[in-house]
Amino acid sequence: MPNTQPMLRVLRLFVMLLGIAGATAAAFAGPNLLRNPGFEEGIPGHAWMPTFWDTSRTGLPSVFFGRDTLSPHSGQFSVNVANVSTRVPMAYNWSQAVIVSPDAWNKDAVFTIWTRSNGLEGRAYILLQAYRDTVSKMAMTWGVERDEGLRRLHITQIDDPLVDLGWNRLQFTDTETGWVKREVRVFVPPSVNMLFVRGGVLGTGQVMFDDASLTLETALPAPELPLHTNLLKDPGFEGDGTDWELSLPPYPDTQVEKDETVKHGGNASVRIEGHTGMVDGRAGVCQVICNHNIAGKRVRISAWVKTDSLHNAAFLKVYAHGMGEPYSYPGWEQFSGTHPWTRTQFEVDIPNDAYVMWVWFLDTIPAEGRAWFDDMSAEVLGPATGVIGPGPNAPATPPVNLPPAGRPAARKSGSKAKT
Repeated sequence: MPNTQPMLRVLRLFVMLLGIAGATAAAFAGPNLLRNPGFEEGIPGHAWMPTFWDTSRTGLPSVFFGRDTLSPHSGQFSVNVANVSTRVPMAYNWSQAVIVSPDAWNKDAVFTIWTRSNGLEGRAYILLQAYRDTVSKMAMTWGVERDEGLRRLHITQIDDPLVDLGWNRLQFTDTETGWVKREVRVFVPPSVNMLFVRGGVLGTGQVMFDDASLTLETALPAPELPLHTNLLKDPGFEGDGTDWELSLPPYPDTQVEKDETVKHGGNASVRIEGHTGMVDGRAGVCQVICNHNIAGKRVRISAWVKTDSLHNAAFLKVYAHGMGEPYSYPGWEQFSGTHPWTRTQFEVDIPNDAYVMWVWFLDTIPAEGRAWFDDMSAEVLGPATGVIGPGPNAPATPPVNLPPAGRPAARKSGSKAKT
């Protein structure tokens, strides 16, 4: 009979090493920063509101927030948001804000939460945001509303100094699901003092949330950004659109939708239109590159644009956020009236202190007419050159689509709202 003792010793050593590896990995993750993460504690005297959580405010009778015992993932309670109308497009969400100290800088924040979809039509999401936001920090410290914080700090809303330095939204469109664990991660750059977690719905149906967690972990390396490679995911809107952030001013009948009848290439484009509203707003799509390796690079942004009887303007725009004031780069061209498919592009230098680059494709609404974008691209050309302009008519090397890698990106609204 063969001697099995050496094999047993090797097996025991393997099991021991697995245990050590698991303990080491757990040691890199800090405690849960969220309070009342399972929604078990309710506000005394309130029918359903859990402590430490907040909801978006609309005043619309078509949206419902609740906390109940119907079907929690664990414990006694879960929360939900349900919407029955898309006439006014808004992202209705549960949220919690967390003040962080410099100990969080240069780490990854990881947000996990369990979700369950019930009759979802549209998209649901979870979102993690890292902000330098002195007003929110002081308002929480004082225990007052944010508007009161602005007043005490003698800051007007137009001069609000908040800036996002990390943003990751995971969107999903499953109509019916059981409980699903979902996770997003963002790097926390220096100067960040607020983290926001959100779970919500943009569309109709109901989504339930339970057992949330926000931890700080050792940061993953930022992926390198290859030259002449399209950094945008699903650049031709061939997928379900969840790789894109949407900017939707809350005006009736605003539409930012995939269009399979009008396209430049492939099978679809994105159509933007909005005819009703009181003041000018920006509707469109964007993607965010949360990667410090974008700093100090020269970037080319391009797209194919088509307009039909457009009474305002369609254009491209880039923002770069870092340690200083946010940089804003307008597109080189604006399109109005009626234009066939036309390629537009421009090149910019990203500042050396940047951690975030937002790439926008926009239409100013309200206005008669509509605009389409297709085959969009954002590519790194090399080091910064100090020149802003349209660049040559075509890239020296045709861009290729970048496969999913690194930290996923997420959404920004058309204003400073944190929806």
